[in-house]
Amino acid sequence: MRLTPQRPEAPDVTSSDLTSPDLYEEAQYGSRDMHPVWRELRGRDGLHRQRTPDGQEFYSALRHADVREVLNDHQTFSSAYSTMLTVRGEGDVAAGAAIHLTDPPLHSEIKRNFTPLMTRQATLRLQEGIRARISELFDAVRGRETFDFCEAMLTLPMTITGELMGIPQEEWTVTGRATVQAMGGDDPDVSEYQRRFQLFEAHTTIMTVLGEGLESEPSADTVSGRCPATAHAVEDKERNVPLLNAYAFLMGANPTIPQTINQTLLLLAGDDDLWSWFSRQEETGQRFIDEALRWASPVNHVLRRATADTTISGTAVPAGSLVSAWIASANRDEDVFTDPYRFVPDRSPNQHLAFGLGVHRCIGQHVATLGIKEFLDLWRRSVRSVRLDGEPRHLISNFLNGVVSLPLEVTWK
Repeated sequence: MRLTPQRPEAPDVTSSDLTSPDLYEEAQYGSRDMHPVWRELRGRDGLHRQRTPDGQEFYSALRHADVREVLNDHQTFSSAYSTMLTVRGEGDVAAGAAIHLTDPPLHSEIKRNFTPLMTRQATLRLQEGIRARISELFDAVRGRETFDFCEAMLTLPMTITGELMGIPQEEWTVTGRATVQAMGGDDPDVSEYQRRFQLFEAHTTIMTVLGEGLESEPSADTVSGRCPATAHAVEDKERNVPLLNAYAFLMGANPTIPQTINQTLLLLAGDDDLWSWFSRQEETGQRFIDEALRWASPVNHVLRRATADTTISGTAVPAGSLVSAWIASANRDEDVFTDPYRFVPDRSPNQHLAFGLGVHRCIGQHVATLGIKEFLDLWRRSVRSVRLDGEPRHLISNFLNGVVSLPLEVTWK
């Protein structure tokens, strides 16, 4: 999704079908900035209610306060169905088995296996390795004046999370490419058949890599090494619970880390004042990282299902209803963020919801933050100036906010 660093004008849409790919696509740029639409909907009373093309009704929480209420109340708004509007019907195939698709107490039992690997202190042991691997990626493009950043940095998520995941380094390139394809955006230049085939191929590749890794008895100091324990918690003989959880962790890291970096570089490449501020800093501070996460909001929404009749902002939500919490909209809410359509590098306070909230707040937030910091620090030390070398190409998706092509012109130090 394209991001515009200015207060949005009134939306030029007559329909607010938040599931429609057409709403996220724009002829001139390929991808529309959805913030004008979300801003207009935030100004309406109550929750936005609509039906999907297949007739399924759902409610949208778009204000910061409403999104917080949904994410904080796992008892009323269950995750054990699906997290994506595109996956409805009978729900996700991993519902009730994968860490992000379970509710307490089962969720807590699954999470307990991985928490020791994900604390702030535990992630520090990864720092030197992450720094060295990102430096190797830089060395591969150093000296090149122009290149597509997304293609050149295809393995960037794996350089940050691959070791922790327990995925062999020789599999990082193929896994990195597959995870990008598995993001599943709508490409107007690709037929529906091609898109479905690419998704099938990507998921098959990912499942094969993860499955082979699990069979090799990985170290207990890795996510893969701890996934087998999830089978004891879930006790489901019909599904491969360890594989479903390994997949959940891999795909959880896929959007947040690279897309926060992509969107930040896109902004830095077009804003001389921001680049000047950034390049003068000795290191990347937490405030800058939080603002990058707020600005990028890589996950547009997460889906929940109401377990009981409830009311949000005066809107009655019957039990069984689907409720979509639009994180990207909440992260531009004028009632919470001053000048929300401007990137403020030292914004404080910053109540962004990019990592979610409540029991399902991203377990890998410390790894993601460390990886983003290490990348931006190395970029600052390596690059004298950066410009766009063409029009970026954005992912067209109601779920993920991504950049799939970022042509840059770089002057190296």
